Amino acid sequence: MTYRIVVGVDGSRHGEAALRWSVDEARARSGELVAVFAWQVPFVSIPGAFDRGELEQAAKEFLIETVSRVIPTPPIPLHTLVAEGDPAAALVEASRSADLLAVGIRGRSPWAGMLLGSVSQRCAAGARCPVVLIKLPGEHMPDPWPDPLASAGE
Repeated sequence: MTYRIVVGVDGSRHGEAALRWSVDEARARSGELVAVFAWQVPFVSIPGAFDRGELEQAAKEFLIETVSRVIPTPPIPLHTLVAEGDPAAALVEASRSADLLAVGIRGRSPWAGMLLGSVSQRCAAGARCPVVLIKLPGEHMPDPWPDPLASAGE
């Protein structure tokens, strides 16, 4: 059975780092990679404001362009999967057939100051396989649970 890694791709720097890391890990394990991008129909109150087929095609093109830009010549089998719906739910579902799920710690959300993005939190809690959370090289994450006694002696 081939070792399968699923990686979330969203076009963010963290997502690109997760893609690069996943390719290296899949190569080290003689495995394969499934790059997943989830899309949703924007919520507006005008019925038919968006064409579902056009949105899905744009999502497919985005995923292929992103993967091709980050990993122009993948050294391992690399498959793409475009899913309609919530990104975390799509990644958790894809994790059912995976040995490992990799996601960046933050995506494209405007809440860039958060320690961990909501998608990565939900994936870590709900995935059906081990999860690797990828941060950018050299990125320092503050301790979310600092020791209250560490500053008591000052």
